[in-house]
Amino acid sequence: MSSRPQWRWPIALAIATVFGLLAALIGEGGVWWGLCWIALASPLVTIAWCVARSGRSG
Repeated sequence: MSSRPQWRWPIALAIATVFGLLAALIGEGGVWWGLCWIALASPLVTIAWCVARSGRSG
């Protein structure tokens, strides 16, 4: 069995975080600020969702 499937989400979250940081640094406001907020909030939302899901099953 390959370990590739377990790395899909961490890589996707890393790409979203890098995109959010670049959008915040390079963007001049407007749409870029919204995109950076969404991209930088996605790992936090994912963490909150996983914590809530693990609390229900235990």
